[in-house]
Amino acid sequence: MATADIQISVSGGDSVGGMMRFDPGGTLQGAVQVTPRDNINCKAVTVRLGWHTEGRGDRASGNAVEIPIAQGNLSANTPIYHQFSVILPREPWSYAGHYINIIWEVKVTIDIPLAPDINAAQLFVLAPRR
Repeated sequence: MATADIQISVSGGDSVGGMMRFDPGGTLQGAVQVTPRDNINCKAVTVRLGWHTEGRGDRASGNAVEIPIAQGNLSANTPIYHQFSVILPREPWSYAGHYINIIWEVKVTIDIPLAPDINAAQLFVLAPRR
C-alpha cells in the first residue's frame, strides 16, 4: 500500500480557538507539501477547498475550488510543493449546531488507481467577524 506525508498550511485569516477563521468572500492563502514514502503512480494529486455537513439527516457537500498539482509517477522521498491563493465563496458559513454542522476544509487527495486514495485535510472556519 502506498503512503505519503502530506502537510497543509493556510494563512490570511484570524486564529480563533486553534483554527483559522476567514471572512466570506475573503482570500485564503495556503501551501501543500506532499512527500511520497514510496514510488506512486497516481491519476492526480488534487487540492480541494470544500464543505460538508455532519450530524442528523442527509449528508450534503460542495467543492468551491479544485486545483490539480501533479499526476503520473511520484518518486519516493521527493517532495512536491505547491502554493495557492483562492477567493472564498460567500456561503455556506461554518456552523456548529445541535442537529447539524457545516465543516469547511482544504483537502489534498492522491488518487491512486485500483487502490485506496491517500487523503489529508486542514479544517478552517468560514464566517464573518463578530
